[in-house]
Amino acid sequence: MRIFNITFNHFKLYYFGLILTAICLPLSRFAISVSMIFLISNWILEWDFKRKLDEIKANKSILIFTGIFLIHFLWLINTSNFKYAFHDLGNKAILLLFPIIIGTSQKLSIQQIKKILIWFSLAVVASAIISTLILVEVIDYPIQSIRNISAFMSHIRLSLLINISIFSLGYILFSKRIKNTRFEFITYFIFIVWLIIFLFLLKSFTGISIFFITLFLVLGFVSFKIKDIILKLFLQVSLITIFLLIASFLTHSVSKFYSKEIVDFKNLENYTQSGNLYEHSIEEGQLENGNYVWIYVCQKELENEWNKLSSISYKGEDQKGQKTKYVLIRYLTSKGYRKDSAGISKLSSYDIRNIESGMANYIYENKYAIYPKIYEVIWQIDVYRKGFNPAGNSITQRVEFIKTALYIIKDNFWFGVGTGDVQDSFDRQYELNSSQLPKRNWLRAHNQYITFLLTFGFIGFILLFFSMFYPVFKHKGFYNYLFMIFFIIALLSFINEDTLETQIGITFFSYFYSLFLFGSKINLLDISLKNEEDYVQES
Repeated sequence: MRIFNITFNHFKLYYFGLILTAICLPLSRFAISVSMIFLISNWILEWDFKRKLDEIKANKSILIFTGIFLIHFLWLINTSNFKYAFHDLGNKAILLLFPIIIGTSQKLSIQQIKKILIWFSLAVVASAIISTLILVEVIDYPIQSIRNISAFMSHIRLSLLINISIFSLGYILFSKRIKNTRFEFITYFIFIVWLIIFLFLLKSFTGISIFFITLFLVLGFVSFKIKDIILKLFLQVSLITIFLLIASFLTHSVSKFYSKEIVDFKNLENYTQSGNLYEHSIEEGQLENGNYVWIYVCQKELENEWNKLSSISYKGEDQKGQKTKYVLIRYLTSKGYRKDSAGISKLSSYDIRNIESGMANYIYENKYAIYPKIYEVIWQIDVYRKGFNPAGNSITQRVEFIKTALYIIKDNFWFGVGTGDVQDSFDRQYELNSSQLPKRNWLRAHNQYITFLLTFGFIGFILLFFSMFYPVFKHKGFYNYLFMIFFIIALLSFINEDTLETQIGITFFSYFYSLFLFGSKINLLDISLKNEEDYVQES
């Protein structure tokens, strides 16, 4: 196209727009919007709508995939909160943008897809480095917990992008179809190692779980394709060994958590060293590092001594908005101290800062270890089983979210509550259930499958998953390594997150789905499944 005697190469602009989107995805929500506007503008200015319409007619999978958006639009008929519904449709329009633009544009070679993935991985590495600098306090950025080091998006969304990068770089390294220089090989290998290390530093339970599940699936599949029997057995034995080591670590963590201090409950001391009365609540059984939380507690001495040491009141809230006295009691217990003036006197200035920041157990001081995260998960499940309020605990709150969602689904099984009424339905159900959760924690399901079923009912759920899976079967996506890696990661994320309810999540899903399924010159990217001559010759 020529404008003011300037000829535009729309394919190069389109390719640049894809790279720009890949770079922006881990780094900036605003820049993602700019890149999408750039792609739309170039697509419109390219004109040639007759060819594009013919492309869509010839490839009905594009229209079927955009049916995900159409279902959201049709279910407006079943909604009453149109303000939120139109806001949600605005975000979901991304599910139209990428399949239509990528599906009707010139197809990309594997080398071009490689370049997109390299730029994407560079951006992911940059995001990980920035987050690490925040973690080690080189960058002054306020954080309340490890999950806040992800400055540009949710730590769970970042962990999904990290997983895509790790397994895409793995493909680039080992695919016979992609040529790499020695420098490239070393660089990409370093990127993979660094991103795996950072994934554990990030302590995203979702991201780490997805990494191991995907790794086992990929290596398990590869092991069956290897013809060398020794290498095949080595890889399979290694996988079994890794699985057993992980299982052993988790079993040991649970056993360690429930290793309790030996206490003679019939002969508990009744008075502190200062002569004040202790409180003992034996029946609650709450533990910190194997020590009982609610024995040897003297609230009077705790309040008097704590208020002398800290500007945060004993009866006030810490920097996370938690009740200070409970955090203090748990922290003292984790150290094995009694909850009295003698216990307070043993706290260092560093301990006091930890308590003020909302740290309820001293083991959380170690920002780099994985065990504190495992401990936190076990602790949350343990206190929930013992009937304590799940508020503020990410794992057990999710149980409450799903329980509430199931009540809503039961009453709206066939057609759901409609596109705009999801949060309103949750609010009503929390109230009906007299939920223990405070109103600020009355959140949605945090499970994309349940959210879909709740929103659209059984009928809409089936239609939606037909729209999502039909193109995969039609284009033999199950034989496409890059697509399947993305798809596995996305589907696993749906279990623990409402992935398609945020701009980043929708962009992640729509962009990679369309790029790997609709945007490549070759459909079968995994050369281990076909002979070299079976592939379409690339330019």
